[in-house]
Amino acid sequence: MNYKSRFYRSQSSERNVVFNVKLDTTDLHISAERNLYNEAYLKVHELRVEIENHIKERDEFLYSLKPLNYDGNLHPIIVDMYEAGMLAGVGPMAAVAGAIAEYTGKELLKFSREVIVENGGDTWMRLLSPAIAGIYTHNLYFKDKLWLWISPEETPCSLCTSSGTLGHSLSFGKADAVTVIAENGALADAVATGACNIVQDEHSMEHAIDYAMSIEGVMGCVIVYRNVLAAKGSVEFCSPFDE
Repeated sequence: MNYKSRFYRSQSSERNVVFNVKLDTTDLHISAERNLYNEAYLKVHELRVEIENHIKERDEFLYSLKPLNYDGNLHPIIVDMYEAGMLAGVGPMAAVAGAIAEYTGKELLKFSREVIVENGGDTWMRLLSPAIAGIYTHNLYFKDKLWLWISPEETPCSLCTSSGTLGHSLSFGKADAVTVIAENGALADAVATGACNIVQDEHSMEHAIDYAMSIEGVMGCVIVYRNVLAAKGSVEFCSPFDE
């Protein structure tokens, strides 16, 4: 995969110290109270080794588009990906970006009271003060207009976005953006994928958002399809200048 500049990062609030960590296809944008590059890199390396070794043992973990059962003594991130896939009705790798963001973020909490980790549009955060998260879409009706207010009391949490029209991730849906807020990264990522797969037209949006909100651990969901917006759960829209 060719690297593409993550253009939405230039619009992010530069709170605390901001740094990037890249390792193969993992590309993290991190905000913390100090530069924790070395700590983050070591954690990402650990997580990638665990995931890659598991794929060598079970290649369907990489390719399956459906939930898989598991057994054995596995690393917690692998278990989380299996569990998220089963809850969302998708393959375990649909949860990988959100899971890596969360596990890296939790590691950095040992060194920083506030941490935000973004991984290709999938974000995990633990906040000390409110933050504003933007939902990026090419959709002309909503481009640069969707901003979510995240309060510290709602964190730690994950915001993960799936799109049928933007990005390199596999999607069978046609939504411009589906953003899921959940208690953990693997679940938010997997459910965003599952909900996006459901959206084929305006009429399927209600089914998609009801599916997302029916899953335990999901706090909120936003769906954008052409000129229609749907939102449900713990979702507070705001202006980018409110912070």
